[in-house]
Amino acid sequence: MKLATNQSAVRAGAGAACAPICYGHRGARGHAPENTLLAFALAFDLGADGIECDAQLSADGRLIIIHDGTVNRTTAGRGAVRDLSLEALRQLDAGAGQRIPTLDETLALVGARGGQINLELKAESDGEALLVAQAVAARLAELAEDDPLRRRLIVSSFSLPAVAEIKRRLPWLRVGALFGGRAWTRQTMIARAQELGAEAIHPHPRILTAETVRAAHDAGLRVNVWTANRWATIRQLIAWEVDGVFSDFPERVVIARRLGQTPDKQTGR
Repeated sequence: MKLATNQSAVRAGAGAACAPICYGHRGARGHAPENTLLAFALAFDLGADGIECDAQLSADGRLIIIHDGTVNRTTAGRGAVRDLSLEALRQLDAGAGQRIPTLDETLALVGARGGQINLELKAESDGEALLVAQAVAARLAELAEDDPLRRRLIVSSFSLPAVAEIKRRLPWLRVGALFGGRAWTRQTMIARAQELGAEAIHPHPRILTAETVRAAHDAGLRVNVWTANRWATIRQLIAWEVDGVFSDFPERVVIARRLGQTPDKQTGR
């Protein structure tokens, strides 16, 4: 079943920003410690329309923002996220004096900046991802019906059972299905997203083609792509008329989108 009647209706969704929507991947990760309030604020300062971040549960069931299953890479500490309490996690230096933020702090920052947010459900297994989905659903259910953040929020995950679970609990919520492996074809990505009631497919550039973008749009789905950092890749995605681009360097998407052309190769990467 198609979710929109034509491509222009699809691309007009999510209210608002110039196409494609620019999401700072884990904030402005190319410039600041990832998944920190500093990185999120900087992404908006650089012109991003929104941020992408990762939600997990601490040992005591609190929702925090961190990508990996351990704190080893992104903080001065060691250990599995699921084994550490919120208090222990908050004591860790996440870089540049930053602390691991809570979901509440992140939502407050996004709300204050009037931006969009892609919240990814992270876990080490589908079973754990379901627990994250349930916790996130409970928190988002607290948003008032007239809260503008409800319209600027999308939840995604590689754990498609978790996407199905949060959509079941919050029918109003926009959700996206993440795809990365080459085993996913154009047809299977679109079919799975439609089964989930998803608004969008979120493929990696290596499995995306112009034909897939057109087919997704024809099926009423948006196409948000992770993660594009090279100028040539960003320009290609814009030419294909994708709907969203996640980048560690959000200013590159903003510049390429504004100019409609690749900056000189001598100044880009």
